[in-house]
Amino acid sequence: MNVISFLTVLELLEHQHRFLYLLTDLTLKSSFIFILAFVIYLLIPRQNATTKSMLWKVAFTSLFFLPVFHELLPAIDIPIAYEQTLSTAISINDAKPFSEIFLLQANAMANSLFGASLSYALVSLLLLCHLFTGVLKVIALSHRSLPFKHEVARQHLLHLRELNGISSPVELLVSPHIVSPITWGIWRHKIIFPLIANGWDSKLLEQTISHELGHIQRKDWLSQIISRFVICLYWINPLAWIAYRKLLIECEKACDDIAVDNTDCSISYARNLVQLAGNISQHKPLFALALFKLRSDLSKRIHYILKPNQSHYCNDNCNILPCLVVTLLIAAPFSTLNLNIEIIEQPILRSSPFSVKFYPGDSKEFDSLMAEFSQL
Repeated sequence: MNVISFLTVLELLEHQHRFLYLLTDLTLKSSFIFILAFVIYLLIPRQNATTKSMLWKVAFTSLFFLPVFHELLPAIDIPIAYEQTLSTAISINDAKPFSEIFLLQANAMANSLFGASLSYALVSLLLLCHLFTGVLKVIALSHRSLPFKHEVARQHLLHLRELNGISSPVELLVSPHIVSPITWGIWRHKIIFPLIANGWDSKLLEQTISHELGHIQRKDWLSQIISRFVICLYWINPLAWIAYRKLLIECEKACDDIAVDNTDCSISYARNLVQLAGNISQHKPLFALALFKLRSDLSKRIHYILKPNQSHYCNDNCNILPCLVVTLLIAAPFSTLNLNIEIIEQPILRSSPFSVKFYPGDSKEFDSLMAEFSQL
């Protein structure tokens, strides 16, 4: 299927199956945004994790607003010229001419894809339910948790909140149902420790609290919710899942930068990561912004922490407003673009008439022509 045929199918979907048209259009535009983000990501290999995570946050937030702007803002048509003869043309809604055979084929394709659109919507609904259930599990976990009555941890919390300029309240909790620290909350933040944290030394507690406060400072919980919501909408796009994994890794690295910067010891921090990773099982609550993730990610984080030429600048206090501005500048105009076929009607070109001469079988001209053919 060439570009013109594909755009014709899209136009048929726009008139006959609005939901399927919107789904296809947003999938194509999301792929373009993800590809652009991946290209930029490859062009900034030496940038710190804060910059890279901000790149993925902008990409996901742009896709979050993309359907809204698509419906609210007027479309900007980009015409694509297509030449077609008048004799083979019929119209869609008396607007544009298309080949009758192709129109029937495209219409049949659109009808066959209608069932696929319902399946797509069902999977998205299931993913949204999974998202909502995960949030409820984290809320229930926080309600079942007990206050973390550890004086050294509370002193570290007060010091690190002041050091990082965090004015919002942060509550320390402990729970037997987790194996690694997690942070959640948008306005009222909670850091939940596992029971084994009662035996941690002062340095490990300081590094852990600093890392989790990094998630609070960077609003990672909110960005992760937005990203998971985008995954529910664009789950069929494999680039969305890859980008989401990149976002998680870069967010963890950015918080590692904050922890190392606050505690001023990268080697000790890396050693504690390795030591405690052995006690971490594969069970993790959904949306837990944990200090320790998958083992494959752990090796990347340790390599990042100890890399000598890597930038570890971690000032992330004023990035929310620029991120939102860049998001609007990307999502608003891009959502309005619409490729439109512009038919250029061409008359049928007929060949010029030519004369035919007839020679009788007993004529000299006939004998001369036969002699020429016999020599070939």
